[in-house]
Amino acid sequence: MTYYKVLVDGKSCHGGDMEWSLPARDESGNWTPGKWHTVKGDLEICDRGLHVTTDITKWLKPGCSAYRCAVKGIGSRRADKCVVRSVRLIEKIELPAWWLQVEQFLHSITKIKWFSNGRQNKGWKVFDTRDAAGDAAWGAARGAAWGADWAAAWDAAGDAAWDAARDAAGDAAGGADWGAAGDAAWDAAVDAARGAARGADWGADWDAAGDAALYAEAVVSEWKFDKKHVAHIKARWTVWRRGYGLLCDVDGVLYVYRKPGRRKR
Repeated sequence: MTYYKVLVDGKSCHGGDMEWSLPARDESGNWTPGKWHTVKGDLEICDRGLHVTTDITKWLKPGCSAYRCAVKGIGSRRADKCVVRSVRLIEKIELPAWWLQVEQFLHSITKIKWFSNGRQNKGWKVFDTRDAAGDAAWGAARGAAWGADWAAAWDAAGDAAWDAARDAAGDAAGGADWGAAGDAAWDAAVDAARGAARGADWGADWDAAGDAALYAEAVVSEWKFDKKHVAHIKARWTVWRRGYGLLCDVDGVLYVYRKPGRRKR
């Protein structure tokens, strides 16, 4: 069985910040392994010991590197993770192509000019505040669900199209690998968008996080699903790139808001 370790800047990144002895590569492309790391005492997964994985897709983080390992003294296991007594990093391995594309997307998030109020799309419903967009969306959702129960209204206001797009992405990729890959991309995009949008407007960081996460998952699947879902995901992220906030959509109509005090265009 092959074991791997995922690090950021040569340090542990999933609990703890231990600095590792990294393998070195010479001009011929040959690797010299790093030094052995060893812990003493009882081993307890997620508590004490050195941890490695058999599948890096679940453990990827922005700016990370992955290494093939040699291990000694294997303890308990949990899914694709196990605790061991000793680890030596043998060689650096290539990260999946889809992850490199996710990282490119994450980098683009930092370049967005939040709430700069750029060019609008004709199909948007644009409001001066997030609250105003919410009131209008709620009213539209109630109208769409007229004669049905309140749960139906909440489903409409709660963005059923967003859920459909994510489900389609998952169905398209399929399998356990999609779950791990999608979760890693999702978490990274949420963190990146929340960090970039935080302070831009109340609630904007969470709104942006959801749309960024959906976009990142679509990158993982390489957009191999229905064109209408692709268009929907891209349309949602376009709102943020243009300098507006997206609250939700109702019956395919995007409810968009400006930052209070910004000049209208």
